[in-house]
Amino acid sequence: MEDYKNQENIIRSKQVLEVFAVGTEYCRFIDGIRNYTVDDALLFLQSILPALYLKGTFLPTIEVQDDSADERFVTEEEYETLRLQLAQFFGERDFFSAVDLTNDDIESMPISLSELLADIYMDMKDFLLLYAKENPSAKENAVAACHYYFHTGWGNRLVLALPQIHRLVAASLRTENNEE
Repeated sequence: MEDYKNQENIIRSKQVLEVFAVGTEYCRFIDGIRNYTVDDALLFLQSILPALYLKGTFLPTIEVQDDSADERFVTEEEYETLRLQLAQFFGERDFFSAVDLTNDDIESMPISLSELLADIYMDMKDFLLLYAKENPSAKENAVAACHYYFHTGWGNRLVLALPQIHRLVAASLRTENNEE
């Protein structure tokens, strides 16, 4: 009985609810990104991505009791559609060079901002949809998957995207200041 109570405390913890809240805000924004200018979108991403990363670092480790409740919701087709929409939205700002240290390779390579943001979206959306189910096993699986994908996926992608977003915001601000 104590294990169940502890699991229940973890899945309803402040740390998990904060990831859920920031993840919801991120996904809602990405879903409606076409309603913004690129500069406004970059400013929002510059503020939400660090918050999402910070909240992700506090996600608790949880032992899943029933992995049959694990699900993924975002299909490859939905992912690809979103990635293409984001690539079109960012246009020439989409590709940049960076070093992805997850490959233990220090050579710079081309990276797509739209792909990074779509990857983050897919992991967050899957977490949000699974966590929203009333089944405690689904919530356990959602938290465990979000924790795992933070360390193996979306956390690193977020860290790769942020410097490019910062550069683009800074370049936009320099352009604005030169026009005045």
